[in-house]
Amino acid sequence: MVLTLNTDRAQEATQAPAFDLAVTRFTGMASGSYYWPEGLLAEQLIEGLSSRHDRKELALPGGQRLLSSYRRPYGGSERAAVLVDSGSGNVLAAALVHRACGNDSSSTGCLDDQHAVLSVFLAPGFDRAKAQPLIAWSRQVPEELQFGKGEKIAKTEYTTLDAAHTAPRPVERPKGFSADVPLYPKAQIYRTAQDALSDAKARRVLRLQTTDSMEKVLAFYKQLSPPLEEMESSLDQRSGYVAGNRKGVAFSVGVKHGKDMLAITNIEVEISE
Repeated sequence: MVLTLNTDRAQEATQAPAFDLAVTRFTGMASGSYYWPEGLLAEQLIEGLSSRHDRKELALPGGQRLLSSYRRPYGGSERAAVLVDSGSGNVLAAALVHRACGNDSSSTGCLDDQHAVLSVFLAPGFDRAKAQPLIAWSRQVPEELQFGKGEKIAKTEYTTLDAAHTAPRPVERPKGFSADVPLYPKAQIYRTAQDALSDAKARRVLRLQTTDSMEKVLAFYKQLSPPLEEMESSLDQRSGYVAGNRKGVAFSVGVKHGKDMLAITNIEVEISE
């Protein structure tokens, strides 16, 4: 099997592309601050490959392929690449070139256009030396960044995506958010969205993200024991919800996909006022 980036938008309207799913299998629930503060690595990798106009595919020895592109609309200063086994379709390693903008909650901490960070992610057991094609890729400076002194990789960091990195972390509930409302176990707080909530709303609304499907998230709530009272639910291709009462607390759980991000499920848990 040869894995290529899927450009069939009609298919993507109903299901996540095979490539995106391969990325989520590789990253699990790993997260970090690269393009934005503390977000899912899968989402940032997919975003880094989002410019179809700039997508490239390079065949490598040993039945591997290097797929790369840029993050829209940043002119190549933020970009990504993945090393894929053509036979299995599995991602073996991946890399992000970024400006460390996620290290602060604003862009004030970003490196300038002449300096970048290369973050390389390895599958367990995949030798760092075999990720050399990603290093070579990172040094191919986009044309938009070749003016002046050009871009240099100021720092290179490696992470092996073992169980310690890919497992979900326990969600810390905002102060005042009821402990009687179950939270989907394989999820993390969507921090950029949570930070945008007012203090009053943050006590009754929690925004999460997961690499699991919308169906799996809703099934968790529909199968609670004891079951939700007065439960109702709905699901279509792009969004769904389940609502009910538990221990005297009424709440709803909404799920949806972001635009062109069908492998990531956004969850909003809201306690009724």
